[in-house]
Amino acid sequence: MQDIHPYFCDHQPAILKEETYRDIMSAITSDWLPHRDYSHLIKYVKYQGYKNNVLKFFVPNKFNGWNTYVQFKEWDEQVRDGNISAVEAARLLLWGGNLRLHCTCPAYHFWGMQYIQTQHDVAIVPEPRFPSIRNPKLLGFTCKHLTRTLKVLPFHTGDMSTAIKAQRKEEGIEYTPTKYS
Repeated sequence: MQDIHPYFCDHQPAILKEETYRDIMSAITSDWLPHRDYSHLIKYVKYQGYKNNVLKFFVPNKFNGWNTYVQFKEWDEQVRDGNISAVEAARLLLWGGNLRLHCTCPAYHFWGMQYIQTQHDVAIVPEPRFPSIRNPKLLGFTCKHLTRTLKVLPFHTGDMSTAIKAQRKEEGIEYTPTKYS
């Protein structure tokens, strides 16, 4: 009888690392230091547009501001489904779709949120380096800019549906409602 490699005996099936909007919002804690001290200074989040399946937002600060990005893994799948309206597709993406995130602020990178999100397969731009100096306990999940963007994301389903309609028009996909829609 042939010997079985120990890897195959002890190996557990991999857990799918997919995070929905609800999962991410439940992982955000408002009592973490940067959120508690500075999040009230963010007055608004402005939707900037859509490009290559990524929604871009601008989060201002006292001097300039930072761009945040939200990507849905199932975006193309929902765009190509002509049986549901663009509004329904946007709602399905928001409440059931898996997200990927990115922020251009230094805290996102240096405090390890980008690394933490990479471990959960949520980072648009992966970061393999462990934040051993600034955040070795891996506290937090998003920077305050992404937190604020995620809090207002449900208010931008109209912008999402407009982007879906535009992409459907580009690709020549028509909405054909079914008998029960």
